[in-house]
Amino acid sequence: MPSILKEALEWLNRAEQAREVAEQLTDPSARKAVLTLAESFDRLARAAATSAVLRRRELATKDQERNW
Repeated sequence: MPSILKEALEWLNRAEQAREVAEQLTDPSARKAVLTLAESFDRLARAAATSAVLRRRELATKDQERNW
């Protein structure tokens, strides 16, 4: 599971880097394309984090069931 969280952080870092690049661009079309890419990276990060949270919740539930 730590690898899933690491993956989410990597996507967030890529989104941040894309926004930094977009700030430097003067062409409006290029800026918009890079910002769209950053939004996609954010969505990937949320998806990875959600998977990690759901997996952690599933494991916790199974652990509780075993302890009953």
